[in-house]
Amino acid sequence: MKKAPSIKLFSQSLGIGIDISKANLAIAGLTNNDWLYKSIANKKQSLRRFAKILSEAGYENKIICESTGHYHLKLAVVCEEFGLNLLVLNPLQASKHSKAKIRKVKTDPEDSYTLATMCLTERNLPEPAHITLPKALIRLKMGQLASLEKQLQKMSQSLNQYEETYRELGLELSETQQALREQQCTLKGLQKQFRKELDALLIEAIPDKKDFENLCSVPGFSNNVSGLVGNLRRDVKSADSWVAFIGYDVSIRESGIWKGRGKLTKRGNAYLRKRMFQAAWGACLSYDYMRTYYDKLKEDGRNHVEAVCMIARKLLRIAYHVVMNKTPFDKNKSVFG
Repeated sequence: MKKAPSIKLFSQSLGIGIDISKANLAIAGLTNNDWLYKSIANKKQSLRRFAKILSEAGYENKIICESTGHYHLKLAVVCEEFGLNLLVLNPLQASKHSKAKIRKVKTDPEDSYTLATMCLTERNLPEPAHITLPKALIRLKMGQLASLEKQLQKMSQSLNQYEETYRELGLELSETQQALREQQCTLKGLQKQFRKELDALLIEAIPDKKDFENLCSVPGFSNNVSGLVGNLRRDVKSADSWVAFIGYDVSIRESGIWKGRGKLTKRGNAYLRKRMFQAAWGACLSYDYMRTYYDKLKEDGRNHVEAVCMIARKLLRIAYHVVMNKTPFDKNKSVFG
């Protein structure tokens, strides 16, 4: 490892790996003879300086980082602004390479070096992220809304459990406890407003507004789900890519003549995966032909979660064809008809 005195030296790299934390970026660059290392602050000013120097030096090779909550979004937006090829990996993909090493070392320079080597050795790399500022805003709001939902769920469970015990003991709730319940109601109201903001951004980002109208015709698809699905990538081979993107694909477990029970991978967009589950169950409650299909799955031995996940997967495949064929949903042409 050679500590780089200047960022410009990274322009000679065959690949660059960046390990991101809240405060800093650990940058590793592979050259023909050695690998460079430098740490910079995870601040927009520092990131712009880094990207500008690489861009002006004509750097055209890959830059790889991991998806780290929302901390990688600043780097992604800046790289898009300066035309750099930033690839954002699922941390599980990078973890596979780290675990393959004989000597187990866990440091920021080593992690960035692993990412840099993947520029040259990993075949199944994603396409460049191309995260613009509007896309970053959507991801931030989506992540914040998901976090708010979890907090509200925990808060609701806690309040319900304590209030139940108070009632059974014949105790009255204090003004402070009542204020907590009012605070929960206030947060739920803010959650609805937040979701409307996200829906507006999602609808605005859909390339063809007719796609949004067609998606809304799919059973169980609300404005929120239609906006989320409408922003999925179109340059994919089949609906399987959409299914895998949100983690509804099934892992295969086989060895010799033994075949294990497959499970959902649950790798990908967890927020959309939850919304699709809700859309599928909502469709079963609202449409008789959907409920008939659900009941048939239950009769075949599927439990509730399995049945709803299978329906969610089918709805996502239908949504793919609705978007690609530019046509609304027709139940007579579907498996539910």
